[in-house]
Amino acid sequence: MNELLHAILHALEDCVPTLPFLFVTVLVMEYIEHRAADRFVLSIRRAGRFGPLLGAGLGCVPQCGFSAACAELFNGGLVSAGTLVAVFLSTSDEAVPILLANPGGWREVLRLLAAKVVIAVIAGFALDAVWSREKQQRDYAQKSEPHICKSDEKFRHILLAALLRTLHIFLFLFLVTLSLSLLMEYLGEERLASLLLPGPFQPLIAAFVGLIPNCAASVLLTQLYLDGMLSFGAAVAGLCSSAGIGLLVLLRGKRRLKTYAIVIGSVLLSAFVSGSLLQLLP
Repeated sequence: MNELLHAILHALEDCVPTLPFLFVTVLVMEYIEHRAADRFVLSIRRAGRFGPLLGAGLGCVPQCGFSAACAELFNGGLVSAGTLVAVFLSTSDEAVPILLANPGGWREVLRLLAAKVVIAVIAGFALDAVWSREKQQRDYAQKSEPHICKSDEKFRHILLAALLRTLHIFLFLFLVTLSLSLLMEYLGEERLASLLLPGPFQPLIAAFVGLIPNCAASVLLTQLYLDGMLSFGAAVAGLCSSAGIGLLVLLRGKRRLKTYAIVIGSVLLSAFVSGSLLQLLP
């Protein structure tokens, strides 16, 4: 019981100071999404063959719903598979506010986003080159007009959405930190670190964890990286495959199973290969 109480207090000590930084960052994310979502969607529809490049750039902008919007566009046959994969790989969600809430976190954010954008651009153009848009267009659902948010939504609604999302992230962050604290109590820090030391399979495992369509996956991966239990390459692999609710929106479409397998397989393979290569760097 004493160990549990100690772990809870330790988790609170680590998490509570991050709340103001989390809230400010999430508020900015929500504001960008509510004010610019429609323009993002329109831009990506008009990008044509340069869709992967624009998708990678817009996807890394800290906001919450662009991956879902792009998945809707893909289901409607309005963007290419390469564009969708680029958006999924570069999408930035809970990792950004968690990193920024730590001292010097902006450097880690820049390094992470730079890696994700480069990976997204390469993977997106490669997929469109191998799987032409003509072939992709043979199998798409009825055209849809996705709409995420109203650009004229009142600020108090944005504020409430940011508050709820902050609490959601904080809850997962607290649970992850508490779980790690309890593991350290029972296994010991050295033994736990040895179990998670960088190895050839760490980026692969992280990439599969990232596919979980829930913010818990990004929170877990980010916290493990900050605690030094996950290499940068493995963190990139996991956060590249972490497209959030975009994956769920994609799977609600009416395309063939083969199409979904190609898109998700491309995301997973790109995340694993790039994470493995980054792990080899000094």
